[in-house]
Amino acid sequence: MIVTSLLAIALLFSLAGIIYPFKPFKRRWRALFSSILCFVLVGVFAPKPDEPETQSGEAKREQSIGPEKNEKYWVVSKRLNRRTCPSVDCGVVGQFFFREAAMVLETKSGWARVTEPYDAFCVDGQSKYVDAGNAFCNSSNGITDGAFSEWVSAEFLSQDRPPDPAADASGVEKLVAGSDDFAQYRTMFTKAAQSLIEQRRCTEQDFQEMGGWVKSSNHRRKPIYFTYCGGGSVANRLYLNATSGEVFR
Repeated sequence: MIVTSLLAIALLFSLAGIIYPFKPFKRRWRALFSSILCFVLVGVFAPKPDEPETQSGEAKREQSIGPEKNEKYWVVSKRLNRRTCPSVDCGVVGQFFFREAAMVLETKSGWARVTEPYDAFCVDGQSKYVDAGNAFCNSSNGITDGAFSEWVSAEFLSQDRPPDPAADASGVEKLVAGSDDFAQYRTMFTKAAQSLIEQRRCTEQDFQEMGGWVKSSNHRRKPIYFTYCGGGSVANRLYLNATSGEVFR
């Protein structure tokens, strides 16, 4: 800073020497040469403005992975596991369905956090919310202080909602167009609903109110779906095996 100040003063004297020659600038060309030299040196020694901080390459890569934060995205797979942490080794606490919306709150190495932390309901060191896989209430499973957030693979999220497979549905098929996994079991859902209506076990209004068939959480590993006919009590619940077509209570 001191060197720069001295050079600035010398530059002023040199410029004055060009206008009115005086010692040591008895000739204008000397003053001109001196002013140019001072100007160059000021540019060399002047303090540079602070450069803005830049993110490391790792941080930049981290931001580029997965969808944008705090944005709504759509599930593009038939099922998308919701896990207790960003790893396939973490417990599964549920699933998103095809075309279901998910709000991305954070991204990390190809994973997206879709909920705020909530109680893991830990009993005897294990989370009662875990449906499959690792249920231990520890940090390696994403559970800290008895709470966790849900993570999903960002690979199966899209900014564009997939086309509605029920867009061309009509008749009874339209009555069950809101069913879970409609695209996969479209024919069986329609056939079962048609049969129940013809048998007068269900009405069209029953299916309109339900929107179709709902995946049963009591039969997570089987293609079992249910609906209600004649009321919303357990006694009015009917189950459908979407593979065999069997209807049962």
